[in-house]
Amino acid sequence: MNFLIIDSTQPKLMILLGADGERFSYVGNEEARRHASMILEKTDELLSEAGLSAKDIDVFGAVTGPGSFTGIRIGVTTVNALAAAWGKKIIAFSGLETIAEGDDVAALMDCKNSNYYALIRRDGSDEFSAVNEKDLDSPRFEGLKRVYYTEPDPAGAERVFFLKLEKGEFADMARPFYIKKSSAENMK
Repeated sequence: MNFLIIDSTQPKLMILLGADGERFSYVGNEEARRHASMILEKTDELLSEAGLSAKDIDVFGAVTGPGSFTGIRIGVTTVNALAAAWGKKIIAFSGLETIAEGDDVAALMDCKNSNYYALIRRDGSDEFSAVNEKDLDSPRFEGLKRVYYTEPDPAGAERVFFLKLEKGEFADMARPFYIKKSSAENMK
């Protein structure tokens, strides 16, 4: 099976291609503002390296958030367009899921000013929220192993992708996942 996963939610763009058991990945060092201009170029480079084209992909994966408002939309739109063009399936998931292994875990992503996006996984159930530094000391986080998201992780993305693939958790289209409102929405 051939798959392609795109994560443009963070400053580092990540593209992971699986082709006949081989893995090809790109995790950039460029600024987030360049994702729109680099995403198709880097995707094409990986496909060429593997001797494939986009039509050869069986399932597309999209990391849908949380993260940069614009970055999320760039990756989600790219995956939706590629999947629609070739009539392929999509698996969508959060970047926080890529670091939350097992149960009784709090996956945390720093979103500046002592605030975090959080995925709390307890008793097989996932809860997403926005929290601040003080919240981390509350009973809600007691007994949870804390893991911090620092950058896109191809291995974690592949793990979550295949878990969802095994469960048949396909999306008709990837949709942006925002844990909290954007700055523009808050100003209304």
